[in-house]
Formats: sequence, structure tokens, C-alpha cells
Amino acid sequence: MAFPILTPQEAADIIKNGDNIGLSGFTAAGTPKVVTEALAAKAEKEHAEGRPFKVNIFSGASTNDHVDGALARANAIGTRTPYQSCPDLRKRINTHDAHYFDLHLSELAQKVRYGTFGDIDVAIIEAARVSDNGEILLGTGVGMSPTVAHLAKKIIIELNEAIPETIEGLTKPLR
Repeated sequence: MAFPILTPQEAADIIKNGDNIGLSGFTAAGTPKVVTEALAAKAEKEHAEGRPFKVNIFSGASTNDHVDGALARANAIGTRTPYQSCPDLRKRINTHDAHYFDLHLSELAQKVRYGTFGDIDVAIIEAARVSDNGEILLGTGVGMSPTVAHLAKKIIIELNEAIPETIEGLTKPLR
């Protein structure tokens, strides 16, 4: 493969305090799982050493416990939109440890393109395959992937080998 292969921890090290992160996914099925867990562990380490660490999360819709749950338990979410369904994140929101604003799902991609929330620093996208020329075969989480991949300063592709290659044709590859 023409692109570097990183461990989840190495990928998490790319992400800095205050970064805006765009995620693939439209429900848990197509949402990253391992990089965000490593990011939560990084946040816990940073907090234990007395340093702040929170990121802002923008996704196509709900994510999963590997994102909202792990990051909320690590107190690593600064702002979250447009949707959340995780009890751990809800607790952080209600105690004002995380900021949240509800937004109609159909509005987020346009607002991100217009720069309403600032730059997207890092996109984390779950995929079935990445070709040597950079074509990404997405899994089931198309959602915000094209928008955040286009706008992000850095892109982390989380390869999920459980996604069958037969998904090709059901989702459109990113180029």
C-alpha cells in the first residue's frame, strides 16, 4: 500500500487538543471504532498528567459507544453535534462538561462546508479498502464521509476487515 499504516495509538497521536474531528457514519455500523478508543486513552493520559484534552466531534448522525461513550467517559468531548444517543455523553452534557447543540441532520454537511464550525482538522473514516491510488471503498457509513474527507487537513482511514468486498457497488468509492 502506498500510504502509511499506523497503529490506533499512532493515529490518535495525530489528533491534538481542540481539534475538530469529522467522522464517517450514519449510525454505529459505519462509524470508526478503534482510533476513537485510542483517542480516549490518550485523553485519559493527558488529563492524568494535568493537561487539557478535548476534541469537537461532527458526524452524520449517531455514532456508537466506541466514539461518544469512550470519549465521554474520558471527558474528551468539547463540542458534539448534530446528534447523540449515548448515556455517558448525555451525563457530560447535563453537567456542562461537554457542549452540545441539536441540529437537523440534513444541515450539518452544508454548515461544515461553509466553515460555520471552523476547519475540520482530522477526518476519521471507516472503510473496507484503500487502493494504492487513494480510492477509498467505504463501508456502510457514507454519511458525512465525502464532506469531511474533502475538507480535512488530515485523514485517518480505519480499515475494517469485517466489511465484505461485495459491498462494492452498494457504496460509491471516494476519489
